[in-house]
Amino acid sequence: MGRTGILIAIAVIGYFLGVAGYYVFKNLEPWLSQFLPTLLQAEWLISGFVGAIFAVILVIIWSYSSKGQ
Repeated sequence: MGRTGILIAIAVIGYFLGVAGYYVFKNLEPWLSQFLPTLLQAEWLISGFVGAIFAVILVIIWSYSSKGQ
């Protein structure tokens, strides 16, 4: 798999992790509303952070797994 394919795979996985983060956020919303009521108005912000964190973790895992090749 070339670089382009790997980047596309990471983008697709990051997208789906962002969607998953959105649904996780929806489940955590009642708890978060007690501590961070202003931040909850920007749902897209939290979903984006969750997706970005998971995408970076995925790239780190991939880079360590392909290190010996």
